[in-house]
Amino acid sequence: MATTTATIFIGTAHQNNSGINPTHLIRLTENSRTALILHDLQGVEKTRTIIPSPIDIIDDIYLIIAVHIINGIKPNKDLENINRTRLDEIFELQERSELYNQTKKLIQDINIKVVFNILDSSILNSQIDRIKEFPNDFEITTSTHKKEYNAWNNSITQRGI
Repeated sequence: MATTTATIFIGTAHQNNSGINPTHLIRLTENSRTALILHDLQGVEKTRTIIPSPIDIIDDIYLIIAVHIINGIKPNKDLENINRTRLDEIFELQERSELYNQTKKLIQDINIKVVFNILDSSILNSQIDRIKEFPNDFEITTSTHKKEYNAWNNSITQRGI
């Protein structure tokens, strides 16, 4: 069964107090199959599930933002499909590379903030430097304190407490 290992809020920074005024949320789920689930926090658009490329997950998150939130890029194929095909299987390497370059240019010219809340077991912990390469406002939070019951060995794991 999949579990959420990161939440990504997309919106704008408050002009005086920082933070974020979110319009959308992307949940990263892992375990059975990595997926990015896009939620419109205003409830206007349908929830979308997109299967990212295993090695280009940050680029895929920003591609989702460019296509489905900003509506600034129109790829020739849908990011989401009924078969849950990964983006690296939908688009050839050259196509993805071009989409990623278009995304970065678009993000540079748009006032958005992206907040990454990354839990302890998330694949995104190894991708933080990649997040920093994008030109938008962002914040990254990671797990510093943890207390969790482990049913497999009937014990409690604690860190930072």
